[in-house]
Amino acid sequence: MNFLQEKCTLMCDDFRIEITNKVILIGIYPPTPVVPVIYSPGFPVTIPFLCFFQIFESDHEGIVSFTSRIHTLETGRLVGGEVSGKLRLQKGQIVNLLRFGALPFASPGSFGISTQVEGCESPFSANFDVKLFTPPRPSQS
Repeated sequence: MNFLQEKCTLMCDDFRIEITNKVILIGIYPPTPVVPVIYSPGFPVTIPFLCFFQIFESDHEGIVSFTSRIHTLETGRLVGGEVSGKLRLQKGQIVNLLRFGALPFASPGSFGISTQVEGCESPFSANFDVKLFTPPRPSQS
């Protein structure tokens, strides 16, 4: 059994941390209807920033390393770079903030983020789609 459990992962455009240690999430992508969707007016497209707000629950204390990557679900090919860092474990809930920069999407598709935490058997993962935005057609009167 893992010492860490994922409670939720939210995808957003950016985040800010206030001096009071509150986190502001900017541009949250809601699940529509199952996974979050990024709409693009055309391809290829580069998304300047894509951020993730992860909440974990732990029954351990200490510090562990993690690495997060974004990949295509179809081929597993990585999109952009990876984000690495340290998680400070504590008993209870833990927040992990991830910011990916300059993510190139060559075409629409389904993608996943995976976060491998040191000491955990499997990565924690969440999926999202990137689709072509097609504006609604004007109604014919």
